Amino acid sequence: MRSRILAVLTIAVLMSLAGCQQPQRQEAPNEKQARLLAAQSADLQKALVAKDAEIAALRQKHAQDLQKRDAELAKCKARIETLQKDIEKGIAEQVDRVTTPVIDENARLRKEIEHLKKQSEPKSEN
Repeated sequence: MRSRILAVLTIAVLMSLAGCQQPQRQEAPNEKQARLLAAQSADLQKALVAKDAEIAALRQKHAQDLQKRDAELAKCKARIETLQKDIEKGIAEQVDRVTTPVIDENARLRKEIEHLKKQSEPKSEN
């Protein structure tokens, strides 16, 4: 009987010790978890700030790249317009080079025809 009482007391003491230790064990992991979460939150906050700065820098660089390309596009359009005007001017000059002699030749031939007509008219009247 003593052994039974001793066994019951031993079990009771062990249960009471287990019960007392359990809240301490639960608090310690909760504190550790809280510290760990706080550290992770701080790390994530720092990473977020760094990413926000990186995004802002990339946006600024993108805006600068767009401005640069817009300027290049404007230069290209101006160059194309200049080239088109040069082409039109060149075509007009070529047309003038061809048509001016043709017009001059045409005028000369008309005069020659008129001269020949005048020469042939008196012969016909005789």
